[in-house]
Amino acid sequence: MDATPPSTDRTDAAAPLRRRRGARVGIVLRISIGLTIMTMLVLLVGVVSLSSFQLFRGEVSVLSTTTLPKVITSAELRGSLQKLVARLPVLAGAATTPQRRAIYDELISELEFLRKLVERMRDLHQQGEPGGDGESDELRLLEQAQSTLLILAATVADLNAEVGRQIEAGARQAEAIRALAQLADALERLPGAEPGTGPAVAAPGEGGMLGAWAVRAGALMARAAGAMQTDHLNRLRVERRNAENTLAELGRLAAATPEPEGSAMERIRADLATILVAPGALFDSSAERLQARNRAQALSGQSRVLVETVDRFTLALFDAIHDQSTDRTGDLAAMIQERSRLVMVLGGASILLAILVHLFFRRFLTSRLVALNGAVLARLSGSDATVPVEGNDEITDIAASIRYFIDEIDRRQMDLADNERRFRDLVEGSIQGIIIHRDFRPLYANDAFLQMLGGSLDRTLRVRSVLDFIAEDNRPLVEDNYRHIVATGLPSERRRLRARRLDGSERWIELTSRRIDWKGETAVQSIVVDVTREVEAEAALRRSRDAAEQALRELKETQASLIQAEKMASLGQLVAGVAHEVNTPIGITITGASQLALQFEELTRQLAAGAIKKSEFQRFLADGGEMARLILSNSTRAADLVQSFKMVAVDQSSDERRRFELRTYIGELLRSLRPVYKDVAGLDIGVDSPDALELDGYPGALSQILTNLVLNALTHAFTPHHPGRLTIAARLLPQDQVELTVADDGLGIPSDILPKIFDPFFTTRRGSGGSGLGLHIVYNLVTGTLRGTITVQSIPGEGTRFTLRFPRVTPTAGTSVGKAELV
Repeated sequence: MDATPPSTDRTDAAAPLRRRRGARVGIVLRISIGLTIMTMLVLLVGVVSLSSFQLFRGEVSVLSTTTLPKVITSAELRGSLQKLVARLPVLAGAATTPQRRAIYDELISELEFLRKLVERMRDLHQQGEPGGDGESDELRLLEQAQSTLLILAATVADLNAEVGRQIEAGARQAEAIRALAQLADALERLPGAEPGTGPAVAAPGEGGMLGAWAVRAGALMARAAGAMQTDHLNRLRVERRNAENTLAELGRLAAATPEPEGSAMERIRADLATILVAPGALFDSSAERLQARNRAQALSGQSRVLVETVDRFTLALFDAIHDQSTDRTGDLAAMIQERSRLVMVLGGASILLAILVHLFFRRFLTSRLVALNGAVLARLSGSDATVPVEGNDEITDIAASIRYFIDEIDRRQMDLADNERRFRDLVEGSIQGIIIHRDFRPLYANDAFLQMLGGSLDRTLRVRSVLDFIAEDNRPLVEDNYRHIVATGLPSERRRLRARRLDGSERWIELTSRRIDWKGETAVQSIVVDVTREVEAEAALRRSRDAAEQALRELKETQASLIQAEKMASLGQLVAGVAHEVNTPIGITITGASQLALQFEELTRQLAAGAIKKSEFQRFLADGGEMARLILSNSTRAADLVQSFKMVAVDQSSDERRRFELRTYIGELLRSLRPVYKDVAGLDIGVDSPDALELDGYPGALSQILTNLVLNALTHAFTPHHPGRLTIAARLLPQDQVELTVADDGLGIPSDILPKIFDPFFTTRRGSGGSGLGLHIVYNLVTGTLRGTITVQSIPGEGTRFTLRFPRVTPTAGTSVGKAELV
């Protein structure tokens, strides 16, 4: 960096050659002329004095215009750094967002001021006279300080962002603490959860369970509040896992607690889970705050190191400028003293000096200059002549400098050729395609690019435009990108394009470009990566996804078909039972009608013969009346059965909405189901429903639900040796809700099977004709068509209770809000 630029070296080295080409007076003649006029040196005393004054004025001007401003600017630079050091810890300790922003704005302003001071110092160095190695060292310190200031600005920005995240996480943490406090108040208002109630003193039963539950919930909140004070992430993660386990245990205890305490406990547990372990909740906020604080501390330390680095640079720069100022001042004083002495000595030594100089120049100067000039001209002409370096005076220094610069030029030319060779090897060995073009005219391409396009270097460079390698629909984008790069100098983003090989085949590439200088003119270097395999893999992945989605749709359609078949099978079973039940009254009706017809024929025959008796006519009237009453009662029974079946069957096979009385409809449904359960010995079915409870909804869905629940109880709850009671009860709840329960005192459902009963195709009687869709259909109809919820409670050996809650007036629109709960 300290060497003279090559262009200047070539100009200086060529100067003697240019003087040799023109007409000139020889050096011996010039020295002789100079010796003859040495007698006039006395007259030159005034000239020397004048030149000394001019030198003095120049040195003073340099001191006032360059050296002194440098000293002042370096002092300002150090003072600004001290301010920056004082404000950095304040930013790291900011507690609010306005405070953080204000401090950050101050730091940015201070950094901008430092940058301007460094730029001012660079301008002062460029305006001043070249100072050799010392000046280069100062420029190097300024460049290092400027680079460090850029890094410091980025670090301060990162520190500001981390402090902002720390403040935001602290705000969310405070909000979670306030929510915990409100939840603690709600916990204290629970019955049996008053202060002092714990597992050791709680009364037995539900109150004791609630008190123990409240103590565990309060302990969890206390641990959570304490966990936010920890300074270790691992300890915070352990506390989070413990909280999740405790919440799960609290959920199990709430599920085992009867209503309404169980619902209240579950709501508090859900709120506690939302406050503590939900995404962005207390534990996440604490972890984020701790991480942000750790990163802020690290960035603060890094900022201090960078400030100290810049301070060292500025201190070194200040010392160098101070030394330079001291040296220049000393040189000025020495120059004044030296020039004064020279003026006094020149007057007395003029004549003697003229004679001595003439003899000296002729003996020691002329011959050496001639030899030096010859050696330099020989080197400039291309020979390997050595520049003579003899003696120990100024001519020796000049000869040594000339030899040094000539050798340095040769060395730099060799280095330049070596760097060019290494650059070419690096580009040629790259696995990425590289092409350099100007106005889309190819100038250079490496082997990877040639292999990618399938052509040789000569053929590629003969191409009219590199746009020929790009698909036509992508060319406007490439042209706009090229103009943007040339205009702004900014590199382009990575873009995926379709490219065309020289043989016509297409490939997918990713293209990035940047502006460069190529042989003294602006050009664009493009880096090309072949991504054809990645694009093909993405297309195959999309095809696989489409196939999976199609399979899922077909599976859903098949499931819907199976559910409809199950509904039709249930209806068919009902039809078979009703047909069997109707057969008996119709048979009795036909027998009675046949017997009555025979008696009419007998009476008609006796009447025609005139042999009818009063006693026989009275017996005919009695028997005929009995037969008529028998026919009427059995016909009415059959009609009622058919009417009930018709209503239930029509409702189950359609989605019609209408108003109906719940108790009446349940009775009709049970009459239609009687053929199914009449042979079950000892079975008692009871209905407990208000007479005036009217529903506005879908009776078909309700019929299907009750049919499946009754058939499920007959199939799984009772055995020939274990008959029991089946109860269907309904009642009106607040907010116009209806609660419908179907309970039995049968065998119950094992606890390992209970969570699966609503799953599709789950059955315990797969080999006995069970499809596993009955309760799944019930769940879908309750949560979908009726917009309600279904819960099941079962104790093995004691029975099962299904509880349905749904609106009395079914909503006409909206999504399902139902759920299933297993106890």
